[in-house]
Amino acid sequence: MSAELLIVGASGVVGRTVLRHFEAKTAWGLTGLSRRKPDFASRCRFLSTDLADPAACEAIAEQLSHVTHVLYCANSEPDHLLSGWLRMDHVEANVTMLRNLFDPLRRRARDLRRVILMQGTKAYGAAAGTFKIPAKEDDPRSLAPNFYYGQEDYIRAAQAGSDWSWVALRPQFVCGFALGSPMNGLSGVAAYAAISRELGLPLRFPGTAPRIHEATDARLLAQAIEWVATAPQCANETFNIVNGDCYTWDSLWPKIARLFDMEWAPPAPARLARIMVGKDDVWRRIVTRHDLRPYTLAELVPNWGMTDYALGYKVPEQPMIVSGLKARRFGFDACMDSEEMYLDWLRILQDERIIPT
Repeated sequence: MSAELLIVGASGVVGRTVLRHFEAKTAWGLTGLSRRKPDFASRCRFLSTDLADPAACEAIAEQLSHVTHVLYCANSEPDHLLSGWLRMDHVEANVTMLRNLFDPLRRRARDLRRVILMQGTKAYGAAAGTFKIPAKEDDPRSLAPNFYYGQEDYIRAAQAGSDWSWVALRPQFVCGFALGSPMNGLSGVAAYAAISRELGLPLRFPGTAPRIHEATDARLLAQAIEWVATAPQCANETFNIVNGDCYTWDSLWPKIARLFDMEWAPPAPARLARIMVGKDDVWRRIVTRHDLRPYTLAELVPNWGMTDYALGYKVPEQPMIVSGLKARRFGFDACMDSEEMYLDWLRILQDERIIPT
């Protein structure tokens, strides 16, 4: 039986990489749903709608009747990421978006087999503070507001009496690239380094917390999505998906400096959301000097808050580590060296002329 994957949020960090992963999988048809038009060639059929508009979702559902698998990785992010994640209007907006699309879709997609929800460490209370180490999928929910809970509860209720199943995935700081994504912390690291070099400055680490970090390569996450999409044992389960190792910025930062052919200096803690204000002209100069794609700094880094969070600026020193054992026990054993991941993605952005060499 043929399969048709609907990627909701196809232009985001996760969706874009998943789309490219499935491009070579000829057994899969691809439909992408996103607000932004793709900035790359693809065989995927792209559709656009406003998920906050129930009438618009109802209208587009007729074009989704052949969908067999859904990856839902769309979200609405607040301007102030950390504090906004805990607001009830943020929770309600994201649950409503899922409901607006999925209510009409499930009435029409008669061959629907699996729905994959994208979650993350906020499911363990990361937005509100620290959590039990290592976090495991059967840990109790946090008391803090969280749209993941509302979306999962909605999907569980919608599944009652149906033949399709669901899966929830929880990666840690997904590393990849997407244009205009507020959750794209990697672009912030790259732009900060390039701007520092352009101004004749050494690369100084701007974070504060010297903690141990965990991450998930978007390409590894795409492999996990292909796995859970068809593996029978994954039905109605939740999985942490992580690279499988840990890293510290102390060891990685000099390597990033060498990649940009820069000197590096002792840390200088600073909130990038504050010190990168007014650097648009510097970035335009970089684009011209290095013949880069004509993306603005705001397109590459629409919200510096995610980069601040990833680098550990004024966040708890306790590491936020999740266990990846359950996925391994169920059959997914792919892994990735996190330091190599960062450097590899930065080289990809250089090769695609998004950041300078």
